[in-house]
Amino acid sequence: MITFNDTKFDFLMAFKIVHIMASLLHLLFLILFYVLGIYILVIFNIFSVMIYIFLVCTAKKNIILASVITYIEVYLHSFLCVYLIGWSCGFYIYPLCLIPVVYFISINMVKKGIYGHIIVAITIITYELMKIFDVNRGGVAPFQYKIIHFDLVLYIFNSASAIIVLIMLICAFLYEIRASQEELENKNKILENIANIDSLTGINNRRYMNKKIKEEIDTFKIKKEEFSIAICDIDDFKKINDTYGHDCGDIILKAIADILSWHNKKYDIEICRWGGEEFLILIKDNISNAYKICESILDNIRKYTLNYDNNSINVTITIGIAEFNIKNNNIEKILKTADVNLYKGKNSTKNCIVIE
Repeated sequence: MITFNDTKFDFLMAFKIVHIMASLLHLLFLILFYVLGIYILVIFNIFSVMIYIFLVCTAKKNIILASVITYIEVYLHSFLCVYLIGWSCGFYIYPLCLIPVVYFISINMVKKGIYGHIIVAITIITYELMKIFDVNRGGVAPFQYKIIHFDLVLYIFNSASAIIVLIMLICAFLYEIRASQEELENKNKILENIANIDSLTGINNRRYMNKKIKEEIDTFKIKKEEFSIAICDIDDFKKINDTYGHDCGDIILKAIADILSWHNKKYDIEICRWGGEEFLILIKDNISNAYKICESILDNIRKYTLNYDNNSINVTITIGIAEFNIKNNNIEKILKTADVNLYKGKNSTKNCIVIE
């Protein structure tokens, strides 16, 4: 749908405008037929004006019922006009304008497109039957002589009115489809973000990183540019949890994620929570530059101190790095190498980076 000064122009609004136009059209027809002395059409148009005024006020409550009433009124009015004043005035055009309404209601609201196909088929068949009926009676209607000098004007007027209504309904229909598609796309993006984000830290998760690693491998196949994988693990995290509780551990995980996020903005890297207290960094550079980036991360984490429950807690991490290149181009082995390097550091000094 589109908006004009915060007013939504959707199918319902277009339908309401059409009802207002229809009431005005029937008012004009009422006056015309009264002047011409075709009183049966005067009476019908009085009821038509009343119906459309009612629909303008109530269509929002039940648009399906309003559509059915509109279809019946248009169909009967069209049939009656063709029968009484002939085919040449163009009243047969109006039922064709409701085809967008029929499809919109059947697909978007009733959720069964087959109903739309059936009603449209009935409309087209009725159109052909009215045409055959008019031909068989020689094209002469009971009151045709009264509008003999106005039939061309009426035809042009009815054609123009019908085209305006049709264009308005089609545009509204297309806007609704576009709005539905955009809404669906937005919901899919939200779901995708939920699926790719770690709920605790707010950074990307393992699922997202696996996709990014695959994309980087595809890029490597074309450009042959190395990239590096760094796996980080918080030192003595189990001890922190056992000593200060899991709430304290969660705060530390979030803090590490924030520090990594800051570096994510500064360098050409992707970060994620790999699992538990482990984080993985995809560095789109060779291992030498990856080491420098990891040194910066390590230094920033060393400066971090958590004040928790009257305790000052210093946090460090250990990082293992491996490079994906022409010789070493098996991602499973690269991840394994980075993990092995990580645990070499964990089993020695901790608070360090291992690339051997």
